[in-house]
Amino acid sequence: MECDLFIKNGTIVDGTGGPSFKGHVAIDEDRIVAVWDDQSADAAAISAGRTIDAQGLTVAPGFIDIHSHNDFIMPLPEQSELLASMLEQGVTTVVGGNCGFSPAPLERNTTHFQFLTEASEFIAGRPLDITWASMNEFLGHVENLGLSLNLAQLAGHGSMRCSLWGNDYSDPGDDLAKLEALLDEAFDAGAYGFSLGLGYEPGMFVNDRELIRLARRVKHHDGILTVHTKAQSKISPSYGLSFFGDPHNIRALKEMIALAEQTGVRLQISHLIFVGNKTWPSCEQSLTLIEQARERGVDVAFDAFPQMAGNTTIYVIYPDWFLKDIDKNFASLPARMRLHIEWSIGFRMLGFGIDDAQLMWAGHPDYEQYNGMFFPEIGRAMGLSTRQAYLRISQESRGKATCLFHKYSGDESNQEALHSVLKHPLCLFETDALVSSVGSANPGAYGTFPRVIQECHKDLNLFSLEDAIARMTGKSAERFGLKDRGFVKSGLAADLTLFDYNEIKDNTTVYDTRRRPDGIRHVFLNGVEVVTEGQADQSIRAGKVLRRS
Repeated sequence: MECDLFIKNGTIVDGTGGPSFKGHVAIDEDRIVAVWDDQSADAAAISAGRTIDAQGLTVAPGFIDIHSHNDFIMPLPEQSELLASMLEQGVTTVVGGNCGFSPAPLERNTTHFQFLTEASEFIAGRPLDITWASMNEFLGHVENLGLSLNLAQLAGHGSMRCSLWGNDYSDPGDDLAKLEALLDEAFDAGAYGFSLGLGYEPGMFVNDRELIRLARRVKHHDGILTVHTKAQSKISPSYGLSFFGDPHNIRALKEMIALAEQTGVRLQISHLIFVGNKTWPSCEQSLTLIEQARERGVDVAFDAFPQMAGNTTIYVIYPDWFLKDIDKNFASLPARMRLHIEWSIGFRMLGFGIDDAQLMWAGHPDYEQYNGMFFPEIGRAMGLSTRQAYLRISQESRGKATCLFHKYSGDESNQEALHSVLKHPLCLFETDALVSSVGSANPGAYGTFPRVIQECHKDLNLFSLEDAIARMTGKSAERFGLKDRGFVKSGLAADLTLFDYNEIKDNTTVYDTRRRPDGIRHVFLNGVEVVTEGQADQSIRAGKVLRRS
């Protein structure tokens, strides 16, 4: 057999979850053409343009980040620089359009494009020049630019809705058909699913009628529905100061399971996290609810990241009543007093507060000097209280500022909830990392997948290496319907990550969040080597737009 590349003598972990084996992989152009174990005589007859001796290395499918926001990065000229960190941790494919936000589809005849351009700034670090409207136009646009990673796209409810009605969050009535038409177009163009961001505007304001109608459209197209739930903590701004009944995160989870049960849609709970130490004990109940739903026939699963901090907009801790008229409320002393009272009560009940917020990007030139600092440090530097500093940057950035919030599912003294989530067989792995050239980085953009192997598998023995790789690759591909990715198998795309099992390690720290991991030796994307000895070649764009057929 003749081929372009022969990888020999590696330890192959093929993405199925089955036992690893010593063997060889042949690649021709962008396809895997043969996989042999080391006892096969056929491998000896190979004639290859290039041979890599992978002795001492693990050969795995390219890692798949199923919860990404990198679709907002791909239209930017600096895409290759920004996405290098993803390749350098072994990622070859991302699923974009999560949490209700996607660059497409958008209503073409709209007055709200400026609103969307500004909203994109908090994800991409600068406004997008939106020259497309439909999903097909967006995918064609980034395809023509060239991609540093493979992209599988979801349609985001929040972006679609804002393109139609801006910040009017009222019931659209019969106009809901316009939203359904945008969703239909997205699926026709090759989208893999639909995402809801119910903890953000406008998702937090929509009614059940809208959610049910849209979920049924997703079911009609046999897509997947991913949901950033309305609450991820015991008390949430999305539900206000209601203290009776279920904790808010449990209430939110039950609502989404009920939606899936009523409509039959495949449901993926995005980043199952428990914010604040008073919320951590609800982890067991959440997992039980999901398991019980599965037993009843509901197709529900979830994903998570291995860090105890996550990135989001600075507005995320403001209650819905404050957000509805935010400019007026920032200027209103009574509104600010009410906000402080609600924060004081809510934070005390959560075991979490603004002290746990780390500014990633200030979104305003006057405050860029504070990027990477925690808000108590910022307050001292500004001569303000911690809350006053938070309010100031929130208002001046007009919500574009981003933060890393800590105490997600654990802290240095207690990581029981985090480990319970990560080791669960229904959990897939993701980064949820905003990637930007400005400000401090989310460490997940640099070390999520090495951390799963290093800490969760090697140090804590939460699962086997074969299980870890399967949930990073094959099981993720199957869950989202990526037909030719996720496995080291003949006939599939040649996306491969080769790493040194003994050396792989996440090197990020709380204050040094842009450190490249150790142990990633080679990454192949559609048969092209894009990472050599841990460093990405930013001159290469070998990614593809993946379209669901």
